[in-house]
Amino acid sequence: MKKKSTKLNLTDPINQKNLFGYDNYFNLFRDLYTNNKLPNCILLTGQKGIGKATFAYHFINFLLSNKLKNEYILHKFEITEDSNTYKQIKTGTHPNFFLIDTNIGDNEIKIEQTRNLLKFLSKSTYRRDLKIVLIDNFEKLNLNSSNSILKAIEEPGENTFFFIIHDSSYKMLETIRSRCMNFKVYFNKDKKNQILKSILETHEIDQQYISLFDDLFFDSPGNILIKILILNQFEKSSELNSIENVNFFLETYLNEENPILLNFGCFFIQKFYYELCLKNSANSGIYFQNYSKILKQINNMKNFNLNEKNVLTSIKKTISNEAR
Repeated sequence: MKKKSTKLNLTDPINQKNLFGYDNYFNLFRDLYTNNKLPNCILLTGQKGIGKATFAYHFINFLLSNKLKNEYILHKFEITEDSNTYKQIKTGTHPNFFLIDTNIGDNEIKIEQTRNLLKFLSKSTYRRDLKIVLIDNFEKLNLNSSNSILKAIEEPGENTFFFIIHDSSYKMLETIRSRCMNFKVYFNKDKKNQILKSILETHEIDQQYISLFDDLFFDSPGNILIKILILNQFEKSSELNSIENVNFFLETYLNEENPILLNFGCFFIQKFYYELCLKNSANSGIYFQNYSKILKQINNMKNFNLNEKNVLTSIKKTISNEAR
């Protein structure tokens, strides 16, 4: 396979100027804030890639640009390009906003970020003492960092709001969950379909990848967008079946060593076994055992630094045999 870089032309949530599918959530939060009933600590939990962080950034832009020049465009759910609030949030210079998130190349959020949070909370701000903290990828916090966050949210100051973004496939400390107002973000397949179509239009991607829309039953619009961008970059057809997708993403991962490629390979392995169970439900128990063995192989590969080529070649062979 010709080696290519998997650096994608993907807009990060902080730079997404358009919001799709969150009209009801946005209006609910706006009404709560207008009536002084917005919780000080909000937990947005749900599927990875469903748009939770994008929604949080939009609502934060709305709060901080309210009644200022180039304020948030409510009727379009759109951030104004020339908004100083938007520019300051993007560059990390807004005095009322503090972000905690993973740095590029890091697998966990550093304890220094949570320590700096306490300094931010103790400072005065230039406008109405409004302070907003966004914690993205909360599942990447280690225990020490989580404990620091717990101290910060136990007694939030007046007009201080925490927005916590959490991937629901990971467990969360109950001590933190219990101190938040929990909003479980969920969209059905039809809603996800609408969101993905809108996202593809903004990325100027045509509908040649329409077959991947079927995966919205399992997956999120954000994840499918990344798959489409990867397939497009490597000039691969969207008509690949599950086995072909498994082989493509696992082989590309071996060349690129980008963890997201391995995650997508795992997704198509799951989809492959799901399809097997639908075709032959009598063997569902055996398929589940074999799928569990593959997941264990992948976990051992990551945890014990096993030879990736040998492990993934073995997995591809197992799947190929299952398909016969």
